[in-house]
Amino acid sequence: MKRSKWLEVLHQQWLTARGGRADAAARSFRRDWEKLLDDAGVARAEDRQAAVREAEKEQALGHVKLHGLKGRAYLVQKIEIPLEAESWWHEQFGSRAGSDRQQQSLEVVRESFDREHPLLQELWAALGQSLIAAFTAAKTLGPFSWREPERVTFLLSLLFDVTSREWPRGTLLRDASVSMGRDSKLLEGHQAVLARSLELLFGREMPLEALGIQTSNSTLHFSGPLTLHFENGESHATDFLRFESTLPVSEIERAVRITTTAERLLTVENRKTTFLQLARADAGRSTLIIATSFPSQAVRLLLEKFPAELPHHHFGDTDPAGWDILRCLREVTPRSVMPFLMKWRPRAEAAALTSRERQILVRLLADPCMTDCAGELRQMLESGTRGDFEQESLGRPDLACWPFYSVERTAHLRLETPPSSL
Repeated sequence: MKRSKWLEVLHQQWLTARGGRADAAARSFRRDWEKLLDDAGVARAEDRQAAVREAEKEQALGHVKLHGLKGRAYLVQKIEIPLEAESWWHEQFGSRAGSDRQQQSLEVVRESFDREHPLLQELWAALGQSLIAAFTAAKTLGPFSWREPERVTFLLSLLFDVTSREWPRGTLLRDASVSMGRDSKLLEGHQAVLARSLELLFGREMPLEALGIQTSNSTLHFSGPLTLHFENGESHATDFLRFESTLPVSEIERAVRITTTAERLLTVENRKTTFLQLARADAGRSTLIIATSFPSQAVRLLLEKFPAELPHHHFGDTDPAGWDILRCLREVTPRSVMPFLMKWRPRAEAAALTSRERQILVRLLADPCMTDCAGELRQMLESGTRGDFEQESLGRPDLACWPFYSVERTAHLRLETPPSSL
C-alpha cells in the first residue's frame, strides 16, 4: 500500500536517529510536525490539513502520538513514534532494528569463519575473532560494519576466495575474477575495499599485486629527485617536490628510462608511518625513498628502468612476510638489494609464528638469493616468535640525512657494518 510522503520521511528520519544504535532506545522519537511536513514537501494548506487527519487515524491505531497546544489539541506541534510501535514501523517499511542487524552480522561472521582457510588458518581465525569482538560491541572494523550484514557477507566471501589460492605472478584482474566464478569486472570495481580487507587480514598493507594479481591503477609513492625521460625527448622532473609524491603506472610505462640525482635508493615497507618519517628526515634529498610492500607493477617498472649501478637498500619489518618482501624485490630487480636495519630482535610476549609463517621461513631458508639473511631467519624460526619485528619500534629517525638513525639508536641491532658505510 502506498504511504503518504510525510510518513515515509518520518520513517527515514526515525531510522536515521536509531540506525547507529544496537541497543534498545530508552526514549521515543519525536519530531516537529510543521518541520516534518516541510521536509516532506507538503506545502498546500489543504494537503497539510489532510496530513493531520491521516496522522490522527494513525494515532488511533497506536502507531504515532500527536502533541498539540495546551487547550487546543487540534493544533499539532509534535509527532512521536512510541517505543511500543517501533516494530510496526519496521514491518511496514521493510527496515530492521539495529539489534536485529547486529545479530545477523554476528551470525554471518560465525558462519563465514566456521570454514577453515586452506592457506591462512591462523590469520583467518584471528580476523573472525576480531570481527566478533567488534560487532558484539557495536563497533565497525575496517570496511566491515555490523549495520550491513549483506555487505559483510559479500566482503568476507570475496576475501576468502581471493586469499584461498596461490595466484601466478601477473594474473590479470579480470582473469582472477573469472577464475573465482565471479563477474569479470567484480574485482575491478571493489579494489579499494578489498585492499582494506586484505590489510585487516594480514595486519599490513597488502595490495592485490602482492598476491600476484596485476591491477591497472598501480601508483608509485616516493620521495626524492626523480626524472622520467620519454621517447620524444621530453622529460618530467620531480626534484621540486617535497615529501611524498605519486606517479601513476601509465607515466612510468611511457618513460624509456628513469634517472635520479640521489646517491642511493631506499625502499621502505610501511608507507603510512616509516616512509613518511624518512621522507621528512631526508633534508639533503640524497636518498630516493620508495614506499613498497610486495612490489606493485609501478615499483617493478621503476626498478627495471633505473640505472643498474644505483645502490639499493630495503628497510622492512622483520617478520616472515617482511623478509619475503625483500626476497621478492631481489627477484624483480637486476641490482643487489641490501637489507637496511633488518635484524631479528627478541621481545617478551612476542606473537608466536603461525604455521603459514613457518612455511615461509622454511622456503626463504632454502632460497639461494636469501643466503645472506639465513642467520636472522633461523633465529626467528628457532625462537618460534616474530620477535620485535615492526619498523616503528625503532622510533622516528634522529638524523637529518642518511643513514637516518644514529649508532646510539641502532646499537641493539647487532649491525656488522655501520649503515653510514653502505
